[in-house]
Amino acid sequence: MNNKPQAYPAMLEALAQPDCAVCRLVDTAVRQRIDAFLYEQIVVVERRAEIRAARGFCSVHSTMLNNVGYMQGNAILQHDVLNDVLREISKVVPDVAHPDANKRNFKQMAQGLFNRAGAVVNAIKPRRVCVLCEYERDREAIYLRVLVNHLHEPEFRAAFAASSGVCLPHFRVALELGEIRSENLPLFIELETAIIGKLKAELDEYLHKSNGSFGYTQGEMGDEADAPLRALKLVSGRVIHTDGR
Repeated sequence: MNNKPQAYPAMLEALAQPDCAVCRLVDTAVRQRIDAFLYEQIVVVERRAEIRAARGFCSVHSTMLNNVGYMQGNAILQHDVLNDVLREISKVVPDVAHPDANKRNFKQMAQGLFNRAGAVVNAIKPRRVCVLCEYERDREAIYLRVLVNHLHEPEFRAAFAASSGVCLPHFRVALELGEIRSENLPLFIELETAIIGKLKAELDEYLHKSNGSFGYTQGEMGDEADAPLRALKLVSGRVIHTDGR
């Protein structure tokens, strides 16, 4: 594999595994990135500033941080975010933090807060996208370029043809990417469409056998037994197109 991209062997290995190879590789990369954030880069000022500006991680990626080993790093990062949020709010609504706020005319204070609600929104909203969403998009582009750009090679073409293909979101992203071999696109579409067609046929068989009038049980089915679950992964994937908010 001389002169091959660094991701080439990883892609070949992932194609031999179930489900979308790009989803698998991206998921691994993002989890490694989380480890780097919380164990190695927690003291890096620039990283902390990026996460603080994004108001933490998006709601999707934050679910990947529910690990006991991440508690201290999480505490540091969330403290950063909440401290910055409170500081920004206090700039536009100083009454909230005023020691005598509870003694003031409540109606007057409430009207003042209502009038400044827009300023509070601006104070707390993210100033950049989730850093993990950004990283995920970068990695998926790298893996998809490797996939499409090497489909003309017999080994790679055979590996992809025998694989679960890529999920529909990654299929679309790949077709919209730049810096890919346009001459490989027809082959990519042909192979992916064949994979989709094969899975659709398995769903046909599953639906046929699962009809109560035929009397099949789940244990009596063949390869189509888990077709609905495989189809769910192929249709939806794990692509995150926004910052999750």
